[in-house]
Amino acid sequence: MSPLPRQLPAILLFLLACLSAAAIAHWVRLGQPQPVAEPGADRLQCLSYAPFRRPGENPFDPARRIREDRIEADLRILATRTSCVRTYSVQHGLDAVPRVARRLGMTVLLGAWIGRDRQANELELATAIGMARNHPDVVRGLIVGNEVMLRRELPEADLVGYIERARREVPVPVTYADVWEFWVKHPSLAPAVSFMTIHILPYWEDEPIGIDASIDHVVSIYRRMQAAFPGKALLIGETGWPSAGRARRDAVPGRVEQAQFVRRFSQVAEREGLPYNLIEAFDQPWKRRLEGAMGGYWGIFDSDGRLKFDWHGPVAERPGWRSGVTAAAAGAALLGLALTLSAIRRARRARLVRLAAPREPSRLGGITGITAVAGVALQGLTGALAGAGIGAMLAEQWHYMVLWNRGPLEWSITSAATVVAMVFALAASALLARRIAGETPAMGLAPGLIVLQRWRRDERDPDLPGWVALLLLGVLASAALVAVLHAFDARYRGFPLPLFAAPVAALVLLRLAGVGLSRRAIEERWLAAVVALGAAWMLAKEGPANPQALAYVVLAFALAGAAAWPRAITRSPSSAPAAAGS
Repeated sequence: MSPLPRQLPAILLFLLACLSAAAIAHWVRLGQPQPVAEPGADRLQCLSYAPFRRPGENPFDPARRIREDRIEADLRILATRTSCVRTYSVQHGLDAVPRVARRLGMTVLLGAWIGRDRQANELELATAIGMARNHPDVVRGLIVGNEVMLRRELPEADLVGYIERARREVPVPVTYADVWEFWVKHPSLAPAVSFMTIHILPYWEDEPIGIDASIDHVVSIYRRMQAAFPGKALLIGETGWPSAGRARRDAVPGRVEQAQFVRRFSQVAEREGLPYNLIEAFDQPWKRRLEGAMGGYWGIFDSDGRLKFDWHGPVAERPGWRSGVTAAAAGAALLGLALTLSAIRRARRARLVRLAAPREPSRLGGITGITAVAGVALQGLTGALAGAGIGAMLAEQWHYMVLWNRGPLEWSITSAATVVAMVFALAASALLARRIAGETPAMGLAPGLIVLQRWRRDERDPDLPGWVALLLLGVLASAALVAVLHAFDARYRGFPLPLFAAPVAALVLLRLAGVGLSRRAIEERWLAAVVALGAAWMLAKEGPANPQALAYVVLAFALAGAAAWPRAITRSPSSAPAAAGS
């Protein structure tokens, strides 16, 4: 047996308490209302509208048609904040939008979707032209094509042909919409339109703009475009901020950030005289398949039609923050109770062994009387502290999965990874509790694959150190998968901090307590190398300005280092480790 240095159990408990308190504080902070700029007006000039806000709805099914009563219900919600909507197509039942808008006293920026399919383009444009002719009092303008040049779907001359045809045949202004850089790259489009519709999205810029500088950036680009195209009227056709997703450098999505952008932009737009359309009306879950989590959360209304933030006063990032605190309390109670009962059972067994062989020294270090009670209390306390942190992070991981998972495959993979990670955190916490109480020696954990082989050969479950080793292999495999995915497709992937926070904390504390992998854990060290290389690549690619990336990089390096370090950190100088495979 190699006991812990006298002060180390107290240090470990203190560190564990700090980590769990930080996890709970994270949830409490999310629930605190933050001061946000007041809006310039109670109504927005215009909002992008698409009706595909419910589960399973998307514009890719040509047979799907949204009923007119549903469109009317949507527009009635939007009429509380705007008197104008922008559409992007006339298919899927959207030809009813001008009729509904007339009944509600609203106007429409009517969109005709133009793409590679020329036959579809003809049908789209002919329908849109007919709608603009039939509703000239409602249709403020006809937008022929949206980001066609950005997607490189048509030659410029063909797009100009569609625009000029529309201008000849409709009694309303005709425009084309694209990101502002592509207007600069294709200046010959400007003479073809009645006015230019430009998209300025600070979050999606090639060099992302943080929320604090975002409004100034929009105004600056607008003035720059005015100077580049003198005498041409401009409309900001898309601007906005996502309420969820991954950070892009210092451009961090969030509910508070979205409220800050919308309110402050409406204020500045009124002052500067900027005509605009905000993207967008409702959250669009289907867009997550194309753009990651942030693609689905640009709406000022959520997918259930609820306004995401109050129009005046402070805004909290997570109004449901109490669920995280509740999860922490439940985790503390359950794991604390479980480890307490487990410690009592082992203490009773140890007492029976001592009574059966009174002259034989106890292999558990003489756990009797007050010592046994102290050991039980220490393990219960360790379980309660660890359970609080694990519960809080499990609740945060659930929130993360709801935001990011886009289908059955992703739900299956992330659910499996979450089970492995959280069970590892529980098992590692139980082993840490025994180590703090002096029940378990310093040890080198056997490689996970060897544990699995022994388990199959002996046809019995591995002991607690075996479970910790086996589950650690799964945690490392999950982290390595994240590293590979980020290396090849980072733009639309998040940083799964809550998935690894609890396992890494538990592993680091175990290492400080003298429990680590044996030198034979080759597979674990290869996976740790992949995790470390992925973290280095992420840091180089994302830069230190991205707070989410930086936090994940620290977590990944901690995981790789704690797993790959070949020796248990704490040793008794007079005793060899009792290895579970060292």
